[in-house]
Amino acid sequence: MTLPSIRTSTEKLDAIAIEVTDVDEETYSLFSHALPSTNLGMVDAKSSMITIEVAGNTYEIRQSPGLLTSSNSEGTTGAALWKISPLIAEWLADRDNALRTTSILHAQATVIELGCGITGLIGLALSRLVATYILTDQKSVLKLLQENIRTNLSSLNRDKNASRSSQKHKASSRNNPDVRAIELNWETDGIDVLNDALPVDQSIDLVVVCDCVFNDFLLEPLVTMCTKLCSRHRETPTILLIAQQLRSDEVFSAFLTILSRSFRVWRFSDNYLPDSLQEGTGFATHVAVLK
Repeated sequence: MTLPSIRTSTEKLDAIAIEVTDVDEETYSLFSHALPSTNLGMVDAKSSMITIEVAGNTYEIRQSPGLLTSSNSEGTTGAALWKISPLIAEWLADRDNALRTTSILHAQATVIELGCGITGLIGLALSRLVATYILTDQKSVLKLLQENIRTNLSSLNRDKNASRSSQKHKASSRNNPDVRAIELNWETDGIDVLNDALPVDQSIDLVVVCDCVFNDFLLEPLVTMCTKLCSRHRETPTILLIAQQLRSDEVFSAFLTILSRSFRVWRFSDNYLPDSLQEGTGFATHVAVLK
């Protein structure tokens, strides 16, 4: 059931998530479980092409095993598909997803994803459910990211045109998705690089950060970028979604400490998560809003 529109963002989050008030307690709660062995968390570190189904659609994702083993100064983690990405994509695309039933995520929404990697999978899965989805990452992954976007959008459009059911739908952002990829480096760029892709007067409804919390040297720049994006239009609160595979309790605790300086943070209740993302699975899904 959709919550009344008069409710504030924090009231909506209180209804679907539990606020984190103690970093140490939250860290202990999540890491006290025996975490499943998922290695580093890549779906397949060796294949250059991965076929995966999300929300009833099949995606062909090209990745770069060579880049994974390179010494690229910008980092190589974005060169592969990570296990949490299809889980989050499937969950967000579900019409019963808590962000959708609370109208935080809606058909007119603008979404920006940080550190999307070469796959763009979450953006591809959500592109027909929101008005605008902007994928961002460093220059080293953009070429392959743009190729994956073009290939999969073309394939999805062909499949849709071949389906009789497609004739029942009017032309909309769902049939002509607005999904774009731009270069954005947390350490060196400001949010002004978004101006060509997003008018300065256009609010941002949701910022997605999926499996980007792993390098303690990048925690401050990541949170700083999140703060800038969520501060772009303070009159319209922007929700920050952070999904991650749990690897290091020290890195997680440090990240949450930094994040909590500027944001109120909630962790989704298991009642609003699929089995694959619930507590004890080795994954954690939080939402936050600027204080």
